[in-house]
Amino acid sequence: MLKYWRVWLLILFLSASALAIGFKYYPYGRHVVEISFVSDTSPAKEVLEQGMLISAVNGAAVDSFDDWSKATRDLSNSSVSLTVNGKDHRFFVNDTLGIDVMDIERTNLEFGLDLRGGTRIILKPDSSNVTKEDITQTIATLQTRANLYGLKEMRFFATSSVDGSNYIQIEAAGVSRDIVENLLSKQGSFEAKVLKPVDVANEKGSMQIGDRFYPVSVVGNSSIEIGNQTVAENRTFSLEGIEFQYMNQTNSRLAFLAKVYTGSDIELVYSDPQHSGVRPSGNGYSFYFAVLVSEKGAQKFADVTAGIPSRIDLQTGERYLDSKIYLYLDGKLVSDLNIGSELGGKIYQTPQIQGFRTTLDGATEEKLRLQTIIRSGAIPTSLKIASVDIISPRLGSDFFISVLYAGALAGLTVFAIVFIRYRRLRTALPMAGISFSEVVIILGIASTNDAIIWASVMVIGFVLIAASWWKKHEIDIFAWVAVVLVPLLGLMSWTIDLAAIGGIIAAIGTSVDHQVIIADEAFMKTDERRVYTVKDKIKRAFFIIFSSASTVIAAMFPLMLVGVGLIRGFAITTIVGVLVGILVTRPAYARIIEAGIKKD
Repeated sequence: MLKYWRVWLLILFLSASALAIGFKYYPYGRHVVEISFVSDTSPAKEVLEQGMLISAVNGAAVDSFDDWSKATRDLSNSSVSLTVNGKDHRFFVNDTLGIDVMDIERTNLEFGLDLRGGTRIILKPDSSNVTKEDITQTIATLQTRANLYGLKEMRFFATSSVDGSNYIQIEAAGVSRDIVENLLSKQGSFEAKVLKPVDVANEKGSMQIGDRFYPVSVVGNSSIEIGNQTVAENRTFSLEGIEFQYMNQTNSRLAFLAKVYTGSDIELVYSDPQHSGVRPSGNGYSFYFAVLVSEKGAQKFADVTAGIPSRIDLQTGERYLDSKIYLYLDGKLVSDLNIGSELGGKIYQTPQIQGFRTTLDGATEEKLRLQTIIRSGAIPTSLKIASVDIISPRLGSDFFISVLYAGALAGLTVFAIVFIRYRRLRTALPMAGISFSEVVIILGIASTNDAIIWASVMVIGFVLIAASWWKKHEIDIFAWVAVVLVPLLGLMSWTIDLAAIGGIIAAIGTSVDHQVIIADEAFMKTDERRVYTVKDKIKRAFFIIFSSASTVIAAMFPLMLVGVGLIRGFAITTIVGVLVGILVTRPAYARIIEAGIKKD
């Protein structure tokens, strides 16, 4: 049995790939649809989120997008019951339910927008002097916005063309074009507000703004008087050109929120090592970075923080004001920070933002997130939309079925031609089987959540080759490379889209060419070749195959590194397909042909 170890190695990779593709866990069953978007006007806005799974509408099971469309067609002015993540929820629908869904993936393959449906946008910076750091920061800013708007399935990629131009590619499965465009077209509204506490006794107190004091009186249960103004709870008023919001009264203290910075006040967010960093502190890590604010913003901050008492943080031992600064993006609270006691009442145009996390990674990520939030609305470069593609799920599924039909027809055609050429089923059938195996292995490598499977394959592969070597069967270096490299490739994953399908077709075309070379060399019976054994002929074939494969990989490698989105997917799939071919499937086919000729 070990004499055919190359064939067993192929069977091992083929079995692992089938498991990697199809072995999927369904926490709420297979008959569900996935929420792709919840609108602001939906009655389920604060209850349901993107990514949740809906299994029933009004008790009726929903197994597909079509089932969902039928079940939610006429729901206006009615109550609807949804079973989401195994729990029942009931909502009253005034006009529309405001929930978009899409079919769940039945395999571990991650299909692209071409097949799944959604929006793909290519953004091009207006400036030609944009650096990679600018692109990275822009992507971080857009990603923060997407997360704040609940668009967790929106993905951003930095890409470049062959001429060196930088682009940003955005993919949003199941999200309509207008949502993406509105997200991108928004300038971004950033605000920073400081909590201003005012102590009161006998319903009276005093608010200090800069070097001036304003008397405050409590009126009734939820109103105050300040600066000749009567202000109700949660209402805003202005003093010294600063906008305040009266929040509430707790015991003997009034709480106000003062707007000290807006996006126009943030002139620069430092990210260089001199003004930004992470350092060990106590039982964790503290991070810091400086921002450059306008003179007007610095003055407002000084006026608001004047007179606020300080306190000691027991966790870090640092002294802070008995207050916090709250960061808002597009009206949503995204973070709150302590204020160093040395900043109270002082005019600083380069205040330092500080924070603490228990781990180094957590501190680094939080620093980047806060820098992104503060910088949001001030993207390093203006962007313009280079292209927008809208793909409906229906178009994608129809196309995928068409590709399967076309592939089957092409396979039958190749099989017929090979059979006519060699008049041997023993030659034609393995060629068709090897080509099919390569498709499965490529898809298995591209699958997600398969680390355990490929780790097991590496171990079993080593055992198989070691046993064959122990039995003194011929082992080549490429077999050892195969059991290491292919499982390592299996740990990566990429999207199966039109480009990937094109790469699979290119890899299969190369596979058929190489198998024809092997068969021709093996069956050649001219006088000048008669002195060669079958093994020698196959070795001559593999010299040609390796030369051809090297040329293909060399041509695809630059596209993988610098290609824009689609080109990169094509290059990755083609390279993986060629590597699988020369390391696994071609040697197995050669062993099958060799065994067949010896039997004849």
